[in-house]
Amino acid sequence: MNFEKVGRSRMMMRLPRHRRQISDANFLAINDLLEAYGLAAMKRDELREQLTPDPTVIGEYEDLCQKLEDDIIKMLAGVSPRMVR
Repeated sequence: MNFEKVGRSRMMMRLPRHRRQISDANFLAINDLLEAYGLAAMKRDELREQLTPDPTVIGEYEDLCQKLEDDIIKMLAGVSPRMVR
């Protein structure tokens, strides 16, 4: 599965104001963050769907997803137009 693509799509839905930037950004650092976000978000969702989810683990994944979102926003704020497709 292409976790970068999953992460990019989810971030575009999560942050509609940054949709264009997220779509156009294509450099190693942002791609790595988007891949990590895609993987963490999918795992968080899997945990939420369990019959008896562990709230501690879900909380850890929610925190991780939030930190990745924050990192992506910071990175997009400092990106040069040359770094976009």
